[in-house]
Amino acid sequence: MAYKLIETSRGLSNLLKIFKVQIMALGVQRGSHIVFVGCAGTCLPFIELFAYTLRNDPVVMTFVPDGIIEDARSIWQVPGIGMQTGGAADPHGADFIVLLGGLSMPACTLGIGGSNEVIDKIKKPGAKVMGVCFMSMFEKAGWYGKVPFDLVIDANIEPIQVQKFE
Repeated sequence: MAYKLIETSRGLSNLLKIFKVQIMALGVQRGSHIVFVGCAGTCLPFIELFAYTLRNDPVVMTFVPDGIIEDARSIWQVPGIGMQTGGAADPHGADFIVLLGGLSMPACTLGIGGSNEVIDKIKKPGAKVMGVCFMSMFEKAGWYGKVPFDLVIDANIEPIQVQKFE
């Protein structure tokens, strides 16, 4: 599947800015329901960071861990702390679905088929699907053309350096 590169940047703060700009460009409006789907544990800190960019926007945000719809949780801002997840939520009627790259890793059993099932079960007609991953995870795992992405944000983490001081 062909895609068009529309922006390149560097750093975590720019990744967060790009997320906000791109999800807004997809048409987020007052009252939009944004559902993040990712691996429990490892994807959640990133989801909370992305959700933080939308903290001042009047949207509803939900997290579906490991694609288990029955385990969906609300995401909200706790003043002075940041974004938190908890409390049962209904992910159905999603205007925007954000899939995290951890879903494409071998340790996650949801895979392409399971992710598409979740999308089909929770989306509103016309819902947009965004992917956010690191190191071309979705592309390397063969998700392009098999998952109905409208947009993918693909970030790189390099170099990683460990510096010991003596």
